[in-house]
Amino acid sequence: MLRFDRSLLPAAQLEFVVIADTHYMIDPGDAPLEFESRRHQSERGRTAWQMVAALEPVFVVHLGDLVQEFPGRPGFERAQQEALEQIDAAGLRQLCRFVAGNHDVGDKPDPTMPTEDVTTAGLADWQRTFGPSWSSWNVGGLHFVILNSQILNTGLAAEAEQRSWFETDLAANDDPVVLFLHLPPFLDHGGEAALGHYDNIAEPARSWLLERVRLHDVYTVFAAHVHFRFLHSLGAGRRYWLSPSTSFTRPGYGHLFTSAAAPERGRDDADKIGFLLCRLVDGRLDVHLVRSHGIDLDRGSIQLTPTPVTATGRLGVSSAHVLAPHTQIPIAYPSAVRQPVRNDYPLLGLLELGCERVRVPAADLLDPVQAERLDLLREEGVRVQVTALGEAAARACLPQLHDDDLLELQLPGRLLPEMEAVRELAADGRQIVLCPILPGQSVPGKQHPRTRIGYLTGELASLSELLSDPGISLTPAVRLDGDAPWSAVQALGTADNARDIILLLELPGVDDARNAVAAAFGVVAAAALDATPLLEPLVDLDRTMDVSNGLLDGLCNPRPAFHVARHLAACLAGHPCTPSLKTRSAARIVDLGWGRHLVIVTAPQPLRRLGVVDPTRVLRLVDGVWSGVGTDLDRDAVVDPTWGPLLLTSESDVR
Repeated sequence: MLRFDRSLLPAAQLEFVVIADTHYMIDPGDAPLEFESRRHQSERGRTAWQMVAALEPVFVVHLGDLVQEFPGRPGFERAQQEALEQIDAAGLRQLCRFVAGNHDVGDKPDPTMPTEDVTTAGLADWQRTFGPSWSSWNVGGLHFVILNSQILNTGLAAEAEQRSWFETDLAANDDPVVLFLHLPPFLDHGGEAALGHYDNIAEPARSWLLERVRLHDVYTVFAAHVHFRFLHSLGAGRRYWLSPSTSFTRPGYGHLFTSAAAPERGRDDADKIGFLLCRLVDGRLDVHLVRSHGIDLDRGSIQLTPTPVTATGRLGVSSAHVLAPHTQIPIAYPSAVRQPVRNDYPLLGLLELGCERVRVPAADLLDPVQAERLDLLREEGVRVQVTALGEAAARACLPQLHDDDLLELQLPGRLLPEMEAVRELAADGRQIVLCPILPGQSVPGKQHPRTRIGYLTGELASLSELLSDPGISLTPAVRLDGDAPWSAVQALGTADNARDIILLLELPGVDDARNAVAAAFGVVAAAALDATPLLEPLVDLDRTMDVSNGLLDGLCNPRPAFHVARHLAACLAGHPCTPSLKTRSAARIVDLGWGRHLVIVTAPQPLRRLGVVDPTRVLRLVDGVWSGVGTDLDRDAVVDPTWGPLLLTSESDVR
């Protein structure tokens, strides 16, 4: 039976789940379908509901679109009943609160919408099954509110009733408010067009709603409908989350990405489906994505990892791409206008990683879109390391830096900085990172010499005097070979003046298995040196002189290295790490101390022959699933290289 492992997370005062757009579909049998993925929607929903049940939340909010059919269509009532039976089978019906979506009660009032508007009769049908379409309740010191976004701007009597009720409810409440909707108030910005836009609330209801959010202590808003994730700041620490679907992705939003379309013209980007686990931790609402595609419900324990603000590990990322690319979705069904939109998946990936640091060029501080995203990351606990090429550029960006930002002074063509400039840059106690940019480096297999970024371990001696100056906080950025980091770890571990370092780890190429191992070795090396590793690239570099798979692919879905870094960094946090490498005929084993071993097998090997004494649990780092030896996994099980890097422990618990 599937379980979840929370041992790496801080204690929570409340946990609840937000799930959306399950789109239950009656079994079509052999009937032809426009999209074959529709045959999987109901089973994907079943998997998600079983996972929700395994989390044992206090309550569940379904953000709407319970079924695929629209009201009034043949099979609508049957689909709705079967969808509820699916929830009953998971034992969750009594915990669920339902938000009305367009597939539940009808579309917003817009003459370009593909289905009928909401009607009084349709609302009455909904209420007979689910109760009132707006409601509120209190638990854990929070006030939760559900609104029916589908009736906004309709002029129906229900709209006026809901508006009056909401304003009265807010006025009578003193607790922070969490608001649930189906339709997003906006996708890109509060002033975007609405007529012909399938995915937002039109005026005047939008302004009325957002004004209520600003005037009252509504500090988190959840919406759905788009089947893609977005995250907005509403100011004063308020967050506005758009939730994923458990069933499919909307095709048009594939234009967010530079890669080829996902299967079925973007409709079946299955790696994006899932739901949200929300945890109230010391007055803060931490939101965790729980991915639901490809999950084995019969065995194992899925490890949950901390968000950046609660993470104690040290994991960073260098972002070669802008963190928030902006585009417009072309005019295409079901919208009649272009839809301006921002790709939030790189940023959301950093939060899922539990990233402690992100490295970006100083130019991003002057770009309003990127600067706003960096502000959000800072609020979420991510430290920003700003790179400036040369002393003049470093001086110029000082006014844009926040107090906790690191400034990376990049040295064009040289190893040493101008000392007068360094003292000026560090005058306020700011930590300065030094990083050379050196062209003309020979690389096997490359016609032209390449540019090397970062110091080699043998070059740190030239910094000895600088690093020993007690009046300046300097940190060298050192390149790390992810394939073979151990000599560098040994050299850096014995260098008295290089204790505080940053490790630059570039994933070695387009082989995901090799990159996953490099990420694991890099995280271990950083833990051994108590250093911060900066992994790169964040997103695939697939059309440059030197191609490399990223932590995220071109669709911004995690590659194996992403999950390996995420889970291993979280597991190593707070523990001393003294790695010792042992190479066997078909395995590389790194003894990490305290009963832990990192294992990479190169050919199938029985678990009992790996040379690890009495392992009790095995963590597949590529998917974060713990297996108990003797329960989930037989002691004679054969470990296959396709499992990727493994963490073996002789402890019964992670901590």
